[in-house]
Amino acid sequence: MDSNDIANLEKILPLADKYGLAYIVALILLLIVLVLLRSIVKGNLVPRELLERAEEDRDRLQNILDKERSDFMAPTLEVLQRLKIDHTSSGVNVVNEEDRGG
Repeated sequence: MDSNDIANLEKILPLADKYGLAYIVALILLLIVLVLLRSIVKGNLVPRELLERAEEDRDRLQNILDKERSDFMAPTLEVLQRLKIDHTSSGVNVVNEEDRGG
């Protein structure tokens, strides 16, 4: 034990002598329980079961969003592919003045 622990014990021991050791231990345990409850309420301490359920829900919703996004973007990609095919099949090399950097 270092000197800091001994100093803390020297402060606690008179209280234990005055009020009884059981009350001091109960007070310390009560403080620990309050800190744990505060952590749970703030969300710092989450049971593993709830965390896994939240991750499964997130993955399921992400899959739904990905499917909706691909369904939404499919017509746009199809149009872009047709334009790309039309441009390459025409064989005309049109150079825009803005593309020259001048």
